[in-house]
Amino acid sequence: MPEKQGPLGSANGLWAAFGLAGCAGALTWMLGWLVVGVSELDERCAHGLVGPGGDFRVERSGFPPGVRCVFADGSTVSAGDFLGWVLWACVVVAAACAVLAAVVEFAGLGRARAVVRFGVLAIVSCVVLAVLCAFVPLYMAPPGREPLSTCSAFVTGVYERASEVRRAVFPPQATCVYPSGVTHELVPAWWGVMARSSLGAVLITLFGLVLALRRHGWRPPIPEPRGA
Repeated sequence: MPEKQGPLGSANGLWAAFGLAGCAGALTWMLGWLVVGVSELDERCAHGLVGPGGDFRVERSGFPPGVRCVFADGSTVSAGDFLGWVLWACVVVAAACAVLAAVVEFAGLGRARAVVRFGVLAIVSCVVLAVLCAFVPLYMAPPGREPLSTCSAFVTGVYERASEVRRAVFPPQATCVYPSGVTHELVPAWWGVMARSSLGAVLITLFGLVLALRRHGWRPPIPEPRGA
């Protein structure tokens, strides 16, 4: 007989929407960096081409990518705001699709493919978590590189020679430590949010895998052929 379907149907469409929203968010994030890089907003503010002129400070953000000039009178001029809204929309859609897809997958534990489904999801979640926690700190601060090179003033904005670089696996972080006690974190804080979200996905998918294995055993039951 045909394989039993979950009460909420299949989650294939939701996973596809999650993937599309994630890819759109990644492309928007890269485009945002490009827009911020070519805007030269700080130079335009300094020459009085935008804003009221006078003293100002430059604020930058990595997620979403953005740069803004904040003047003494409180007025603000920014670049990349529209792409920031698009990026957040992609994040919200991707998160909503992931949550709904997980609900559908748990509702379909009665299906024979539940073991395979949760097994694949668990593997993917573990790979993403491993990449975030291992690759990112190693990429930002490779072992063996001198602190002077890793913590250059061009990257950190701190004109002091770093004494050491401390690395943390979870949440992923590489911190420049200076003799004066000043510290500077090389990995943006939003990478830590992604790592925690990935850890949550790992735990949820492993829980689903355990439930599926308890219901179906180590081998998913083979659907009987039609007409049998």
